[in-house]
Amino acid sequence: MGVLVRSTLKLLFRNPGFWFFMIVTPILSVVILRTEQNNLGAYEIVGAEEIIELDKPEDKVAYYGGKGKYVIKVYDSAESELADYMLDKLGKSGAFLVCRVKVPGMSKADADARMARDGYEDRMGSAIYIGKGFEEGISSGDMGDSLVVYTLSEDERNELLDGELKMIIGQLKTAALASAASGDEGLTVMDTLREMNKAIPSKQVISLAGKNSRNLTNDQLDQKALMGYALAILTLGFVFGGIFIAHTAIAEQENMVFTRIRLTNLSPAQYFTAKFLSAGVIAVMLTAVTGLCSFAISTDKLGIGRVEFLILIFMLGLIFSTVSLLLGILFGNVMSANVAAFALWSMSSMLAGLYFPLDSTTKAVRTISYMMPQKWFLDATEMMMVRDNRVYFMVLCVTVAYMIVTVSLGSVGIKYKNYE
Repeated sequence: MGVLVRSTLKLLFRNPGFWFFMIVTPILSVVILRTEQNNLGAYEIVGAEEIIELDKPEDKVAYYGGKGKYVIKVYDSAESELADYMLDKLGKSGAFLVCRVKVPGMSKADADARMARDGYEDRMGSAIYIGKGFEEGISSGDMGDSLVVYTLSEDERNELLDGELKMIIGQLKTAALASAASGDEGLTVMDTLREMNKAIPSKQVISLAGKNSRNLTNDQLDQKALMGYALAILTLGFVFGGIFIAHTAIAEQENMVFTRIRLTNLSPAQYFTAKFLSAGVIAVMLTAVTGLCSFAISTDKLGIGRVEFLILIFMLGLIFSTVSLLLGILFGNVMSANVAAFALWSMSSMLAGLYFPLDSTTKAVRTISYMMPQKWFLDATEMMMVRDNRVYFMVLCVTVAYMIVTVSLGSVGIKYKNYE
């Protein structure tokens, strides 16, 4: 069996395509992990009642939506205390997530032009423009263009936002009238509002998150998103590494080499085990190349330890190298094996959520995603980020389960193809 492993590796090393995937995929994955980019993950805001401050009007708010939150993007040209109060009350209502960008020079026409783009390029429930004359509008009772609401979705919570704004504006106007009627020139509208709010009962927020939930920071969510892209690229290398080994098995069957091997009393299970070990060697080699390339990234950028990162890569590589080997042997044709490998890589990466979160998809899609190995390893990345030591046992169990299924089906598949 050792002779068979060595001969398989010799044939493999003569294949230029093998060396392409062996070198290029780790380099591409490291380039992705080194990317300096924000807003890659679907953010779950820990302080959901706080106003999210944006740097510029072009910043996207869709990333802050998380699991279906009603997001409001605010263009604040007034930058006044009353505007801050209104937005703070909206956020603390618990129904909305407020993202504000301060735009001192923005006019109503500029806001309309901005909406023409954000309505297509971004995703939010509504947008609000607060003009320069907001405080004067509160005092006079005529808001005019100082407060404009743009409805950008068909969400039923639009009515809830409308009612909340009317209630807050009504409170502001009442405070303005009370301040003016007091005759005290030193009494501002904000002072009156503070006195009014003292009579409002305080509330306590209790988190009912499940015991198995994991709260990641925004930086960790970005790191997880980058890790998903990197795993997708590395998976491609492992898949085609296994396919190239399958090519040797296909050639051996077509050239009657497998028949001559069987004359040495080598069983189909032993033959597949030799190919399986060859796939394991390829997984070790690709992991080693990835490990060397990973020194170009700091562990802070990875989000997890370097050793833990390489363990994940090796385990995932072992699964996909052997699964693609199994597919190649079962198809028994080089072209069909290549198509099957590419389909395996593309569909499994998408269904595992490497490219985009699957939280808002149907239950059927989420169930299918748990059949994809990458889903488990992406969850393992989260567990490592929050220092959950159960991750190692989980990864080991997942890998062993896939190995048992692969070896069993591979042995049966080779015997079946031989009988054909």
